[in-house]
Amino acid sequence: MADKTKKKDLHNILKDGFSWKTIGEYRIPYIMRIVYGKHFKYVATRMAEYEVLEKYIINIHSYVYTSCTLVIAYAITESEAKLLNDINKEHYGNGKEFHLLAGKDYIVGLEDLHNFYLIDLCYKKLERNNHSGFEGICFFIGIDSNAHFCVPYYTQNGQKYLALFYFEGDTENLMQRAVQLENWDLDYLKFCWKIQGVKAKFFAIDSCSVVSFEDIKNLYPP
Repeated sequence: MADKTKKKDLHNILKDGFSWKTIGEYRIPYIMRIVYGKHFKYVATRMAEYEVLEKYIINIHSYVYTSCTLVIAYAITESEAKLLNDINKEHYGNGKEFHLLAGKDYIVGLEDLHNFYLIDLCYKKLERNNHSGFEGICFFIGIDSNAHFCVPYYTQNGQKYLALFYFEGDTENLMQRAVQLENWDLDYLKFCWKIQGVKAKFFAIDSCSVVSFEDIKNLYPP
């Protein structure tokens, strides 16, 4: 039944050429592109910047999110430009006029945009000094009795994970229990590194060995 509903939903999207997605408090249109027989959802970058990301781009220095994340953009085709311009003219209705040009304007994956919305956490943390909803995903945690030894963590499946490189000299036992953090999971951790001033070389990595906080507590008993 679920598969039939999914196919029906996809058919309706393809029939109209686009659909809508709510990200945070914003509603933004997305289009479909077929790549090697698979359907992918994309959002025009200019619409995303205006509708979803504008206040963050204005208030947060670009190095915060450009060094922590990598989002790949693709040039739009003639037919995609026409569709996106029609969406703007007929459906957007927010008073912002876009005229998108094939080969000069871009789209990004809807999933990437949704994940990129992690800068909402950055905004709340850096601009409002508001930790609400932040600690549950990523933040800092004190290690042993040294109040100055605070390490960023990322929560995955209810477990807090910390980068292994923070524990140089104690890694022999930890290496056996380490797992790899990648993609957007790693980007959340990179944001905390940026706040803490971690060396730039670590922002170029695509994966990071991490260990659970439970394993760290065994290494540094109270």
